[in-house]
Amino acid sequence: MKRNGMFAVICGALLLTGCTAAPKQEEAKSIAAETTAAVSAEPPAETEPAPAEERSLVTLGDSIAFGYGMDDPDTQRYSAIVSKALSERDGISWHDYNYALSGDDSSDLLWRLTKGRAKYLPSSDMIIINIGSNNLLGVYEDYVRDQVDFDEDDIDLESLTDEQIAEMQKQVEDAFADEETVRQELETRIDENLDLLASDLEEIYTWIRNVNEDAEIYVLNIYNPYRGNEALTLPGNPEDAAAYAQTQIDRANTILSEFTAKHTDLIPVDVAAAFAACDPLPIVGKTDAELPAEVSPDSPLADLEYVDPHPNEAGQKLIADTILAKMGTAE
Repeated sequence: MKRNGMFAVICGALLLTGCTAAPKQEEAKSIAAETTAAVSAEPPAETEPAPAEERSLVTLGDSIAFGYGMDDPDTQRYSAIVSKALSERDGISWHDYNYALSGDDSSDLLWRLTKGRAKYLPSSDMIIINIGSNNLLGVYEDYVRDQVDFDEDDIDLESLTDEQIAEMQKQVEDAFADEETVRQELETRIDENLDLLASDLEEIYTWIRNVNEDAEIYVLNIYNPYRGNEALTLPGNPEDAAAYAQTQIDRANTILSEFTAKHTDLIPVDVAAAFAACDPLPIVGKTDAELPAEVSPDSPLADLEYVDPHPNEAGQKLIADTILAKMGTAE
């Protein structure tokens, strides 16, 4: 892989989990910021149902559910669109409590639930779960980070010097030189993470039902953000990223499908099919990297590009419409 292509792996791996523009550790500093402005209108009791004229929607998940990349997540992310549509349909106030965090995988979500980080879940009327993408994408981020000899706080594309970038690139190139070893290591990690997804989902379901027996629960599956980018490659893999991603996403979606089939009170939402029907995909897509001022115009990084897989505003609207259609509500 060319130098600029290899460094794109670094950028891409960090970007995939929403770590470049909205660091996970920064979001975790203020749990209150995870909810919408509606949090100020708190229900009268944490574990009691909302009054008849009010309802609450709780959203659990990762950067897609969080609204990563939106100018105004509180109004543009799909949970906000859904709650607004439900309010208009029912003539009552639906409060949008969004507890999603960028970078979370299924184990992170389970941990947050057990630590009480979804305050209004016990009294919620409806729950949307959108988790699993980072069980796949996080494998690449973790592997790249393991190869780079920098503290996590130093991995910031906006502050890295040209020399630091060159050093990181050399470390990753050396680590990925033996592509067969890399491929085997990545596939082993993916297998482990998918096993975790299956077991975590069961524990998440059990935890939710132990504190809330009655809420409707919608479970979203995973779309392929790389369709149409056949030229994009992944380290240690001979396939193009689009085909390889589809194979792994299909595996994750099978786990999600089996999970919802096992528990008949769960309502599956086929986001993957909705995105597959779109051309072009409603994602942020190919983006020019913003390089530090120290990078010279003739640097091999000057033409760096990567694909941001997060939904754009139209993508968030599509997810909302797909959920609402499942509810029998037209937005």
